[in-house]
Amino acid sequence: MTYQRIIKGLIAIGIFIMIIMPGYIFELLVEFFHLFLELFIEFLDVCFEWIESTLDHLVEHLFETDLHDTQIIVFYIMMTMLAFLLYRLYLFLPKIVKRIYQNILASFTRQKIRLLIFWEEQSLLGKIKYISLSLGVFYIWIFFNM
Repeated sequence: MTYQRIIKGLIAIGIFIMIIMPGYIFELLVEFFHLFLELFIEFLDVCFEWIESTLDHLVEHLFETDLHDTQIIVFYIMMTMLAFLLYRLYLFLPKIVKRIYQNILASFTRQKIRLLIFWEEQSLLGKIKYISLSLGVFYIWIFFNM
């Protein structure tokens, strides 16, 4: 019981803070996103360096080459891997884009049908209420944004 009250109290405080200070909450979310993006990019950089170092050691020990030749061989190996990955992405990407497009189109059509059914079920008074509410909200939005 006590834990539920604590959790509900924390949720109420969180909602209150979100209502009172939305700018700070938005800024905090943007900073968290920026932090995670930086960490992800740093992780990708470390992975790239690890792969490059591993390939350097493998090529150097397998072929017994000097530094310059090792770097050239590793460069071409990595470019070959990148070209292969880009080719696979080129083959795979149109299927994904087509599937996403079809899902968005189906969702849009479904929502449009639901809205038309809802609108047709409304009485004349209900339609007038929704139109006047929409115009009022639009007017207030323009009034406070000018």
